[in-house]
Amino acid sequence: MMDLVRRLLGFSTLPFLSAVLPLLALPIVARAGGVDGWSAFNVGQAIGTYAAAVGYVGWNVLGTPLVAAAKTKDERIRVYARSFYVRAVSALFIAAAASSLAYAVAPAPSRAVAVSFALAGAVSALGLSWFAIGISSIWVIIWYEIVPRAIATALAIALILLTGDVLWYGILLIVAPLAGLAAFHLVYCGRLIPPWLGWRQVSRDLFDLRSAWGVEVVGNLYANAPVPLVSVVSPVPAAAAYGSSDRLYRYSLLAVAAAGNALQGWVLEVDDDRRARRNTVGIILMTGLGIAGLAGLIVLGIPLSRLLFGAELEAQLPSLVWLGISFFAVAASTPLIRNVLMPARREKAVLAITLASAVLGLAAMVLASVVWGPPGVAAGLAVSELFTLIACGIAARKCGLAVVDARLSSRNRSRGDGAS
Repeated sequence: MMDLVRRLLGFSTLPFLSAVLPLLALPIVARAGGVDGWSAFNVGQAIGTYAAAVGYVGWNVLGTPLVAAAKTKDERIRVYARSFYVRAVSALFIAAAASSLAYAVAPAPSRAVAVSFALAGAVSALGLSWFAIGISSIWVIIWYEIVPRAIATALAIALILLTGDVLWYGILLIVAPLAGLAAFHLVYCGRLIPPWLGWRQVSRDLFDLRSAWGVEVVGNLYANAPVPLVSVVSPVPAAAAYGSSDRLYRYSLLAVAAAGNALQGWVLEVDDDRRARRNTVGIILMTGLGIAGLAGLIVLGIPLSRLLFGAELEAQLPSLVWLGISFFAVAASTPLIRNVLMPARREKAVLAITLASAVLGLAAMVLASVVWGPPGVAAGLAVSELFTLIACGIAARKCGLAVVDARLSSRNRSRGDGAS
């Protein structure tokens, strides 16, 4: 149990801190950018978040246990190199698509801001947290993610105050992770870029991870659709107000991702009868986090948004209620997907659930937005996330909490390179 506490304090707190550091600049961004700039910022962030999820190519889901299974540093470097080149190739195409979409959707006066944050999101797909958790190294997260982000945030605050231009923040959020990544490569791999493993390996990994990648592509499509959709169907002031609600929701979800990462390593490091007990603990903890997040968004959302973003950009209660329900569903379904279904190689089942949820959610968002405006979009998101939770719960019950995929274990033992 002490090991679990250590992981939660280390491998959940530190990635969370790394991700929320930009929150320090948001009050300045909101006030300097005005309604148009704030709307563009949220559009860029939403598209960038989706770009990052797609750009991971499934490595943020399956990569951690593969790294943990590697026996030597050379094997871990090989696993990392595989992930790096697959993600780098995908990031080139995804960055182009994300920036084009951000330019098309954002308010005309602030299109450059939206494009910069969309690109920053695409670059973050090269992140290191999943690898750091796999090798149980807190310092990788501190030195190569938190420190660069902290420096970028401090510089961005100073430059925005001096120039009044929010674009500087997006540019620095592109540069910072790339600088941290280069430093990590030099220290851990002994070279500026990891060893090249050949196009055959890249192609093989793309094929092997296709189901996990599909889950990320489809699942994050409907999860990140609300802000761009609201920007298209609503006036800029209404879109900006919804952006404040969504921003609180997105930063709250960082706690889910961080806690989920920590629990994943703790659960998957055992393959005996302890797996079921640890899965039970993880499900209880994540459900509790979901309830706390739901209550927090409803009770604290409006005053917190007013404090952070100003009265002009204050969040609205109906949207916060629906987003709180979404938060609960995401938190409760995370351990079912990451610690039960995906390790049991039920990727196809998860992909089918995600596809159905995406169709249901996107349809609900569009239809509800016509009737209720921005709160209707939030309600559609909640419907899709609740569907995912219920369906994943049924699937997890069928396969059991103790299941360990023998194919994955045997591959890791025989190849030693974390083959997927």
